[in-house]
Amino acid sequence: MLKFAWAVLAGFALGTPAVPFGLSISLAPPIALVAVLLGAAGCLLSAVFAAGWLRTRWLIWRSQRRPVTTGSPPGGRRPRIDGRAGLRARRVVNRYGVIGFGIIGPALFGTWGSAMLGTALGLPRWRLIGWLMAGVTLWCTVMLLASEALIDAFGLR
Repeated sequence: MLKFAWAVLAGFALGTPAVPFGLSISLAPPIALVAVLLGAAGCLLSAVFAAGWLRTRWLIWRSQRRPVTTGSPPGGRRPRIDGRAGLRARRVVNRYGVIGFGIIGPALFGTWGSAMLGTALGLPRWRLIGWLMAGVTLWCTVMLLASEALIDAFGLR
């Protein structure tokens, strides 16, 4: 039971890369996958809701600081996300939408990063959580299969 808890905690902290950790502490592959997915779900929920709360506070602060013109979004203008990760996230969302961001995001930005970036970009909260969880499940399964293949190839079991 303690190993399962460690795998859940690793899934919360690391996301998808925690699958090999779950296997390394001698959990069965399906159990390691479930533990990491539970941890990643907690990660996604806490990151999306915390980032959403911060985004709301920021938009309120901006709207009080600058007058809102008619026809503009709350806060006076669209929130900007500068930097390479922000620009890449905006391109993924513009090209593939929430579904594509949810599937590709965990591989490009990690679990925490994709949850925070998706919220900062203003994507719908529950659609973002659902599709990010689908993406995390896909990438955790890929990581599990790759880890199992490497363990078998090197004869570590």
